[in-house]
Amino acid sequence: MSSSTPAPTTNSRRVPLDKRKRTETSCDKCKSRKQKCRKEPGQDACRYCMVHNIECLTTQPRKKRLYGSVEGLGTRLALLEALVKGLLPEADVSSTDALRQLATSHGIPLPESVAAQGDADHDHDHDPDGDDTVSLLPDQQGQVQYIGPASSFAFHLKLRTLVGRGPLREFVLFGKNAASTSPEATDHLHHHAHHNHHPHALSNPPASLDPATAAAQLAPNQRPTLELLVRTFFDRIHPDIPVLHEPSFREAYDAWLADPRNADPAWLCTFTCMLLLARRVARVSFAEDQERLWWHRVQKLLPGVIFTSSVTAVQALMLAALHLHNTNHRDACWNLTGAAIRIAHAIGLHQDSVSAGSTPLAKETRRMLWWVLYGFETMQISSYDRPSAMEMAGAKLRYPSDKIINGSPGILAAYCRLTALLGTVCRAPRTLKPNASDEAYVGPLSPAASVLRDLGRWKETLPQHLQPEAIDATPPASRRSLVTMHSLHHYTMIVLCRSALLARASTLSKAGTDSTNPALIAMADACSEAGRDLAQLLLKSDHLGVFDPVVSFDVWYMLASSSALVLDLVCLNKLEGTDMSESRILLSQLADLAQRHRRNPYMPGTLEKFASLVPELHSMADSLASPVRISEPKTESHEPLLQPALPTQPLTQPPTVPHMYHQSPPAVGSYMFADDMQSRGYPEQPYVGPAIHPTGRYDRNTQMHFMDFTINNMSEWNWHDMSSLLGDGVSGVPNIPGDSHVHGPQSTGPN
Repeated sequence: MSSSTPAPTTNSRRVPLDKRKRTETSCDKCKSRKQKCRKEPGQDACRYCMVHNIECLTTQPRKKRLYGSVEGLGTRLALLEALVKGLLPEADVSSTDALRQLATSHGIPLPESVAAQGDADHDHDHDPDGDDTVSLLPDQQGQVQYIGPASSFAFHLKLRTLVGRGPLREFVLFGKNAASTSPEATDHLHHHAHHNHHPHALSNPPASLDPATAAAQLAPNQRPTLELLVRTFFDRIHPDIPVLHEPSFREAYDAWLADPRNADPAWLCTFTCMLLLARRVARVSFAEDQERLWWHRVQKLLPGVIFTSSVTAVQALMLAALHLHNTNHRDACWNLTGAAIRIAHAIGLHQDSVSAGSTPLAKETRRMLWWVLYGFETMQISSYDRPSAMEMAGAKLRYPSDKIINGSPGILAAYCRLTALLGTVCRAPRTLKPNASDEAYVGPLSPAASVLRDLGRWKETLPQHLQPEAIDATPPASRRSLVTMHSLHHYTMIVLCRSALLARASTLSKAGTDSTNPALIAMADACSEAGRDLAQLLLKSDHLGVFDPVVSFDVWYMLASSSALVLDLVCLNKLEGTDMSESRILLSQLADLAQRHRRNPYMPGTLEKFASLVPELHSMADSLASPVRISEPKTESHEPLLQPALPTQPLTQPPTVPHMYHQSPPAVGSYMFADDMQSRGYPEQPYVGPAIHPTGRYDRNTQMHFMDFTINNMSEWNWHDMSSLLGDGVSGVPNIPGDSHVHGPQSTGPN
């Protein structure tokens, strides 16, 4: 009986897979009508298309079915993101485009549907209704510069519109031509040179600007002054901007002293930029003409440097860009930074495999230079909101070794990871579009929230000796590096979250009620906390004597912290049962710190502009007790920014002469050293900082109150005579005639 019973068939009641068919796909026209697409057997076209004589096409893909709940998909996405970050710590998973680039860079094939969807996304990216307003702002020559909607300028303009009382004035970004040599400016320069003349100052350059002749005339008793500036650079500036290797540089320096006519022009440009930067830190008084002579020699060397593809050329452009950034020429700094990046790509600094045949020292120098260049460009991007020329900085490059700077173990790797996170922040959307919801910006799956989690993991994984609590126990030589790294961490948090804090402050000011989005509130609180932590860290660094108001980004961090504190006070002022004392005290202390360092005669023009905004923000915060009037900013490009009263010893400025923007011909003027222009807007006052600076002052351009983008003219670049620039006429650097005595002990700079 059992033999006659047929064996049961597995899944006998199910339709075989090869015979299954899904419902026929509707044509494009029926999909757009959202009607059923009826096709008769044997017909190629549906009934509607046949009746209306329309070509029946099916090109749109079928909607994919989603299995599972939204919560389950969110958990799965978070797990996959964690796996990718664990396998590739430097991977950018903040957007779909970044994931596609990551897969392409590692040779991972992508499904056709994903690639096609990427092309469709790019087509929809240009929706004019969803784009943020961008700004083309005039520079000093009447030309325009692009400033993105998430730039620091746009943020500060919104902050002033929210907090400022009375009719607001537009920021005066651009004054008159920096190369102007009006009679008033010339008279001031002569008066300033005589006023600052000192019998022990390094004075009066020769009439000839021939660097070869100047180097040949270098006397042995002038070499100690150059040595002082070189030592000052490596002791005070190099730890923050480690673009050079000191033993290698000193070897080339000794060769230049022995034979100044056969030096590399790129090295000469690097050396002269070192003198320009170190002059503000060292204690040596220089005549105004001496520094202008140095900068004119850099101008003559730069065209040849740009046409050279070498590590030395990248180093020279990097230091020249830093000097321009600090002396009211941030547009020229941006351009030179871009040139340095192109040369760095050309010589393969972005890949370890290119330097396979190099010595270990050369490999470490190349890695260090690439990461410093990446960090310098990223800081500019965080200010301008412009596209980067360096994507995926660490995709094919390891971190440099700590031994190259004698730093704490692991600090360079942590610093590089943090710099890469700042680059991710700059690529993530940092503004709320008019037609987008808050959840798209601050939700748990948003790019901003992903970067925020990465920043939290970065701090949690730091070893104990790199935590902020270890600053006091760190050796004095390494404190500055640790303070700078954590300052960058807080600054990155502020740049990421300040849009959420501004949105919350605007809601509280206009509606009187807090936002109903808990994710936005959490991100706004993170920005406020980062602002307070950064303020405390900057005050601590000043107490420890490692605050740098002359070269590095400390003053820029101080402005970012003050902005976050002002918005925090706006929110706390509208919320009941909150304590505003901590933020008020910190903002007041930052204003005092900014005022004190503004009296430093060696603070360069750009940093002085940033510092001047901190007391103004403090004045805005003090006005929160009275009703806040919100009004639209007026366009008054010829008026100066309203200066607030400083807490003590207010600094006054003379009224700016109104002028109209004009278009100058491209062959007029030149890049001039910015500090040569008349600008001292307040009387001589004693410097209350470290008492090791001389009493001589150097002018700073004070026409602009927030950012400088100058496009000056190019007559002194002598592009028409490249043979003279690339020949023996540029083989030497600075002649420093006169007495080489210095004031006081041979220190390397201010404490």
